[in-house]
Amino acid sequence: MFSGKPTTKSGVSYSPSDFFKQPRKQIDIDFAILSPMPEELEFFKNTFLQCPSENIRLYDFEFTVYEYHKKRVLLSHTGLGTTFAASVATMIYHHFHPNYFLLLGTAGGINPLLNIRDVIIVEKAFEAEIQDAFKLLKGTPFESCLTHPLNNKLFPSVYSADEELLSIASSLDFPTITVHTGSVVSSNAFPAPPELFEKIKKQSPYAIDMETSAIYQVAWFLKVPVLAVRGISNILNHDGSDDKIHESDIKGSTEAAATVLLKILDTLLLKNNPQEIHEKKLHSEAAKIIDSLKLERHPEGGYYTQIFKSNQLIKSSNSNQYNNKYRSAGSSIYYLLANNDFSAWHRLTSDEIWHYYKGSTVTIHTINQQGLLRSHLLGDFIQHPEAAFQITIPANTWFAAELTDKSSYCLVGCTVSPGFEFSDFELADRKSLSDQFPHHQSLITQLTRSSQYLSEDHNAAAVHPHKKIKSCL
Repeated sequence: MFSGKPTTKSGVSYSPSDFFKQPRKQIDIDFAILSPMPEELEFFKNTFLQCPSENIRLYDFEFTVYEYHKKRVLLSHTGLGTTFAASVATMIYHHFHPNYFLLLGTAGGINPLLNIRDVIIVEKAFEAEIQDAFKLLKGTPFESCLTHPLNNKLFPSVYSADEELLSIASSLDFPTITVHTGSVVSSNAFPAPPELFEKIKKQSPYAIDMETSAIYQVAWFLKVPVLAVRGISNILNHDGSDDKIHESDIKGSTEAAATVLLKILDTLLLKNNPQEIHEKKLHSEAAKIIDSLKLERHPEGGYYTQIFKSNQLIKSSNSNQYNNKYRSAGSSIYYLLANNDFSAWHRLTSDEIWHYYKGSTVTIHTINQQGLLRSHLLGDFIQHPEAAFQITIPANTWFAAELTDKSSYCLVGCTVSPGFEFSDFELADRKSLSDQFPHHQSLITQLTRSSQYLSEDHNAAAVHPHKKIKSCL
C-alpha cells in the first residue's frame, strides 16, 4: 500500500538517492488499482489474500504487487485530493508502467435519482474549478495556457474513460447493485464548492469526488487506458452541502463499487486470454458435476460418491483374505479429478476397474508386487487410439492416477469386487514406498502428498463450489 511510514517488510527497495540513477530496475505491472483511502482497498486486499505478492518500497512509500490470474496488479491509495492523486499516479507510471489505471472509491451523489450504495461507472470526468478558464482565456495573452506545452495538444475540458473498458462495463449485469454510467466532477472543496455548485449541476454530473478528474488527466497525458468506478456514500443537498455527512456509508458503497470493478477486471482478463476462458468453462463444468452428483473429497485426492453396493454377500476361497469374513459382492463409485489434482499412490485388497465417462484422458500408473512400473491411458479410444474405456488394477497393486490435460477434468467410474471397504484401502507413505521402489522415486514423490497437505486439504479449493478459498490462477 502507499504509505508515508517506513516499512520493515522484505521486498524491492529504492532510496531517495537512487531515484535519478540510471539504469533502474524495470518493474512492469499490468494494472494499477488506486483509491484515495486505505479502507476503499480492503475488498481487493481480501480478494487477493491467497495470491502471490511482492512488497516494493520507493522512498518511504510501500506498494504491494499481486499476481492475479497470471497478471501483476498493484494496489495503492493516493491520498485525498487532485494533487496527491495526480502525483502518485505519475510516480506509479514512472516506476511500474501499468497497462491500465483503475480507480476505486466513494463519491457524493448529485443526481436526485441516486441512492446510497449506487455505483457510477465514470464515462467522463471534469474539474470544477477550471471550467470557466476554457472560455475566459480565449483571445487573451494567456490563451497559450490552453495547450499543453509538452505534447502540444489542447487541454480537453472533459476527460473520457477508455472505450474498451466502458464497453466491457456496459455488457455486464449486476442484479443486486444499481449501476449508472455517466460523468463525475472533481473538486478539492468538500463536499462541493458552494460558489460553483449551480454551474456544476448544469453539466449534469451524477456525483462529485476529489480525484477522478486528476487520474483521468494523467491517463490522457500518458496515454494509459483508465476507468473509475465510484460508490455513492452520501447524497448532497440542492446547494452542495451535506448535513448528513456523518451518516456516510463508506464501507457499503466501496464494496458495491469494488464488486463492479472486480467483475470488469475479470472480464477484461478473460477477453484477452481465450485459453483462460476455456479453463474457466472446464472449471465450471467440474464444479457442476461435483454439485449435481454430490461428490465428496476422497483421501487419495479427487471427489467421489458411492452409487452402488451389492446386498449379495460372498466369502473368499482363501481363508486368509478379508479375515475370512463375508463381503459385499461388489461396489461402484463416481470419481472425478480436476486440474492438477491426482489420485495418490494407494492399493486395495480387491480388484478395481476404472471406467471412462467424460473429460480428459487419465494416466493410471501401476507398480506390481515385483516392482514393475507400467502406465495405462484411460479415455475415449475413438479420439485417442492408445486409450482404453476400461482399465483393471489387480488386488494389492500400488497405483496412482493423474490427468493428461492439467487444465481439464475427468469423470470416471470405479468398480471394486468384492465390494470396497476403507479397511481394505492403504494410502502410500512417500518415504516407505520410495525406499521399497527406489528406481521409481521420482514418480512416487510426484504423486504422493505430505501429511500436512492432506490435513489442510489444499486441493479441495481446485473446483469445489462450496469452498471459501480464493483462487489466483
